[in-house]
Amino acid sequence: MHKVLVLALCCFVSACATKRYDRLQPVSDTEKRFYSCRDIEIELSKVDEARRQLVEGSEINAASVAGFLGDFGIGNAMEKNEAEKSILQRELALKELRANKECH
Repeated sequence: MHKVLVLALCCFVSACATKRYDRLQPVSDTEKRFYSCRDIEIELSKVDEARRQLVEGSEINAASVAGFLGDFGIGNAMEKNEAEKSILQRELALKELRANKECH
């Protein structure tokens, strides 16, 4: 009976252990219209910081271990991939905007 309770507790804890990563929003039409070259560079710096935080946040810790026990790490991998995707999409859109506005 004791083993069943321990197993149930592990499953319960691991179900809540998927890491959460910040998502970056797509570049809006308003941003495209009004951002100056300086604003674009500031936003690209924020993209770099988000990428750095993603790398640091994906290091192995207790949440990683618990998440792996719950779903073999699939939830953490999916969450990280979605965050990476949002970072890349915003970065590419900002770089395209920078080129369109002929920023140097």
